[in-house]
Amino acid sequence: MVTVVFGITTILFANSCTKLTDNLSTDPVNITDPGQVTAPLLISGVEVSLIGIYEGDLARTTSIWAQYFDGEDRQYAGLNNYVTTGLDYDVAWGTIYNGIFNNTKLIKSKANAVNNFYATGVTQVIEGMALGTAADLWGDVPYSEIAKYPKIVTPKFESQASVYAAAHVLLDSALDNLSKSGIVGSEDFFYGGTTSGTAKWKAAAHTVKARLYLHTRDYTNAVAHASLGIGVGGDMIAPHGNSYLQTFNLYYSFLTYDRSGYMAANNAYAPTLLDPTSPNYRGNAKTNENGRFNYYYAPYAYYGGLNTGATYDPNVICSEDTGVPWNQFFGFPAVKYDGAYGCSTSFPLLTYVENQLILAEANAKLGKFNPEALDALNSVRDYYNTGAQFGTSTGYIDDPDLGGVLYTPYDYADFAPGQMANNGTDDQNTALLREILEERYVSFVGQIEGWNDERRTGNFLGLPTAPGKPNYPERLLYSQIEVNTNPNVPSTGVGLFDKVPSFKTPY
Repeated sequence: MVTVVFGITTILFANSCTKLTDNLSTDPVNITDPGQVTAPLLISGVEVSLIGIYEGDLARTTSIWAQYFDGEDRQYAGLNNYVTTGLDYDVAWGTIYNGIFNNTKLIKSKANAVNNFYATGVTQVIEGMALGTAADLWGDVPYSEIAKYPKIVTPKFESQASVYAAAHVLLDSALDNLSKSGIVGSEDFFYGGTTSGTAKWKAAAHTVKARLYLHTRDYTNAVAHASLGIGVGGDMIAPHGNSYLQTFNLYYSFLTYDRSGYMAANNAYAPTLLDPTSPNYRGNAKTNENGRFNYYYAPYAYYGGLNTGATYDPNVICSEDTGVPWNQFFGFPAVKYDGAYGCSTSFPLLTYVENQLILAEANAKLGKFNPEALDALNSVRDYYNTGAQFGTSTGYIDDPDLGGVLYTPYDYADFAPGQMANNGTDDQNTALLREILEERYVSFVGQIEGWNDERRTGNFLGLPTAPGKPNYPERLLYSQIEVNTNPNVPSTGVGLFDKVPSFKTPY
């Protein structure tokens, strides 16, 4: 990740020094002139930056606050207790505004110059996705005046609502451009370029719009766009491999190489919902969560404390690192046991599951519980019943100890008082909405969207806070570098426990 982003920055920097090196290099490989780099070649770097946002520091921090994991050591013990400063967000802020926005501007300029509308469209989806996420996490952020240095050195901060609106304009333009001429090749490692990716990029744009409409409580538009969103096989995922500092799953790299012992799930809430031995277990006669539980978490009882010796660890079992399958170390048979955070396990950015759960929740909020909301929920259960969520890790389906897949479709009657999908205090429709939100919660383990749900629903599910803390964090703090250099950074109403504007109204 860092290598690619740094590479783009190096190309840009090198161009500013061309007068010092004119005619001194004829190396056809090491490019010193960004004018020689076409727009498609730069897209992979921006995609890597996007992965850094959705899978890196922000994902881990917000996952601790959403009770997916807990911080165990050093600064992560502080994060677990909501101790954080603006310094913690300097890298993420820089990745969004330098790694993504500066470079999407460059790509669009290059693509438009040669009428490569498709490359522009792909870039606009990425930019719209990052812009919406910045608004989700910080509220008011800069946009219209960014990437205009040196003309504008200190961009203004714009309202969260206007930034969301700008993201929708970007995504609408992307949908238009993706239907025009142009080409992108294998540089697009999300969807494989023009030949295979056109329909998938369009669907992804619709899912991003549906996500943002859900966040702003525009449920009618959320349904409209999710209905055109990602289908089975269209997930936007970050591919990974078995090379440290190059292709590792970022969770795996952090948990096993970079900061082993910093983070576990010993006192987290999410694993207790999935653990069949827990009193909080959400399973029932139609639902067996054992496979999903073991895929996400490595319980001490089975692995003997895989990473930290905690009751629950993030599952970093990996069949490729070190050249010896990890399952052999534990005496398992020769089947794939790669966990959700294994070195080469792909990481989700946008998925069919999220798209269907947007449909389910938005329809429920519109009062369309049966069949619309229920059908969308059952589509996710049908998908999970195939074991597709485990990729190629067959052990979580077949192993008699680790495995277990059962997601029989619910009937509306299952949510009536006294039935299996009702907690005993909800009316029928509230019980269905609760199930949808809980399904979102356990489907987004390790993703930023789980914390977004906690904040925008007013913690509808009643997720616990850190011990002794009455509230959970409601936003990220602004980057300290931005605070130090830009006088336009808002200074009031932007504390850790202040809601962002779109999440203030009651759910």
